[in-house]
Amino acid sequence: MTTSTKPVIHILGLGAMGALLAVDLLRFTNVTVVPLFRSQDRLLRFQNEFNSTIAVRKLFENDQPLHSCKLECSESPETFAGGMIKNLIITTKTYQTAEALKPYLRFIDHNTNLILVQNGLGVPEMLKEKVFTDPETDPQLFQGVISHGAFHDQGFTFNHAGLGDLKIARLPHDPNDPIQSEEDASRDRKQNELVQLLTEVTFAASFQTTQMTYQELLMGQLYKFLVNACINPVTSIVDCINGELADDSTEIFTLIIDECLQVLKVAYKPLFEYETNYHNTKGYPIVPVLSVLNTENMVKEVIRLGCIVNRHNSSSMRQDTLYLRDTEIDYINGYIVKLANKYKLNAKINETVQSLVKLRLALNKKRKLQGDMRSN
Repeated sequence: MTTSTKPVIHILGLGAMGALLAVDLLRFTNVTVVPLFRSQDRLLRFQNEFNSTIAVRKLFENDQPLHSCKLECSESPETFAGGMIKNLIITTKTYQTAEALKPYLRFIDHNTNLILVQNGLGVPEMLKEKVFTDPETDPQLFQGVISHGAFHDQGFTFNHAGLGDLKIARLPHDPNDPIQSEEDASRDRKQNELVQLLTEVTFAASFQTTQMTYQELLMGQLYKFLVNACINPVTSIVDCINGELADDSTEIFTLIIDECLQVLKVAYKPLFEYETNYHNTKGYPIVPVLSVLNTENMVKEVIRLGCIVNRHNSSSMRQDTLYLRDTEIDYINGYIVKLANKYKLNAKINETVQSLVKLRLALNKKRKLQGDMRSN
């Protein structure tokens, strides 16, 4: 472990989003970034083959500059022998979260600030049910919602394809009572080290970071979720980059979003009733839930953000199917199916989308092993 007196942020999951965060944190804040690898083999490869260096190419900037940073410290479960973890950013795939955390749990306590920056929904509930089961020792849990577009290039070089933003908020202790006051959010800005680092002026300006109440973030999270529920599976199923969908995807996006919203309005009832229940209530922010989270607006937003702003991006789910990795479909469209079953609602469209992504991955794996019959 580093002996630096600078604040330390550990990052679990050094993929595209983890790399974006690491590079900009190192460029714009006085912080030590320590990636946590899942095995010593991967750690040694990073240290020896790649000289402990990560790089991000800004595709949307003039001349597409490449920013490289050498990390002074990196760890794996076999090498980690330091004290308690103070700040932890998790950017692993959703389905990997519990397993990736397991080796480091003894270094996490009630003083640890832990933020989830992932696609999909349902991870906080899973963590509280299976991992952090004692409220007395649970870490300080935060959620991040990121809309930057990025994908892997080679080695530990990543492409930042589209400028988005990062929204952060403290997760509520009681998910059935998710509404927070502006004073609650202000307290973290003044007292919480991780929130202060992520909202540091120069970093926040570059990364477009905003800290907010949970209900504000939840609206942003559902917005991003709906974008992902369209872009990720459809680009995977038809095997295309985002921009290729711009002109011909309105119908399929409408079907997906409309069904998602029917389910989300039941599952996240306090949010969808927020404007009615907290209208003109002092100390509570205006959150335009109904004008944002409706089918007509979200179809336009998916095309704008997913297909135009991030037109050069290859979605993370498509990358997973191309490289024969498990996808996060069960935490995106599959999460809608799970909620629909819980509330006895219909989710046939999302169930079909979920099945098609799994078919796409299975077919790609079969072609890798047995060859492509189309070329015969």
